[in-house]
Amino acid sequence: MDVRDRAIGSILGLAVGDALGAPFASAPRDMLPDPLPAFEWRWLGSPPGTWTDDTAMARNLWTSLISHGGTLDLDDVLARHLVWFSEPPPHVDALTARVLARYREGDPNAARWYVETRGPEVSAGNGAVASCGPLGVVRARDPERLLMDAPALAALTHWDQRCRTSCIAVTFAIARLITGQHGAPAVIDAVGRVDGLDGAEELEYLVDEAGRARSIDRGHIDFTLFTAGVALQVAGQDRGFEDGLRHVVSLGGDTGANAAAAGALLGARRGRAAIPPGWLDRLADRGAIEREAEELAELVTTGL
Repeated sequence: MDVRDRAIGSILGLAVGDALGAPFASAPRDMLPDPLPAFEWRWLGSPPGTWTDDTAMARNLWTSLISHGGTLDLDDVLARHLVWFSEPPPHVDALTARVLARYREGDPNAARWYVETRGPEVSAGNGAVASCGPLGVVRARDPERLLMDAPALAALTHWDQRCRTSCIAVTFAIARLITGQHGAPAVIDAVGRVDGLDGAEELEYLVDEAGRARSIDRGHIDFTLFTAGVALQVAGQDRGFEDGLRHVVSLGGDTGANAAAAGALLGARRGRAAIPPGWLDRLADRGAIEREAEELAELVTTGL
């Protein structure tokens, strides 16, 4: 397995994870079927394999990165988000929807406005961390750039510092995994990189205890540190792709977002071949996403 295969695996893994978890979103853990019916249930009336706003926003990011040769152009990413938002999509999480609507009204500080008006209790949503994976992919050869790029990307829609911390940790782990580092060392390195930042101590705890001592299926299920913590947890355990995603979804809560982040990490660790062919076959718009993943992987292999 090479860098290119892992890079493609991370992009496909994000979309596949999102589509796997989407039909079960917001469900309490004890209400989920066992065994999990993978790619059998519809999401908002759409066929099995349909992905959510998390993949849509990740796709806006990776197509922007491709168009700009790997450069993170925040204005372009935002413009793509606004075009997508205007369609409108079938679902957008409440925080992201309010921020994008505010941008559309002409406020250049929309993400900051949300935090300052709504307060910290509802400002640390998981939309940014669920969709930031492609940045980790394209920075695999130069992960130090993520210390600036990842928080800047998060703050575009999710101003809260805990969202920025989550995105640094997840993208850094993806970058390390793509270049061949094993799961546990990559996760330890990534969590160490955010030491001292807002939310870092809780994130470290959740990497160990999400879904164990700390439930993630009740209360603020879209908490950014829940999504980052459980995704890094399964990556650090070196679970297989299918086993890891089934486990994440089985914990309930925001299953689409959690599995999107976990899928990006597990795909970066295990590569494209680890994704069950039957799952990939049912992924909505699979052909276009696969072609785009290959284009993004080309940027990685050429040394960016």
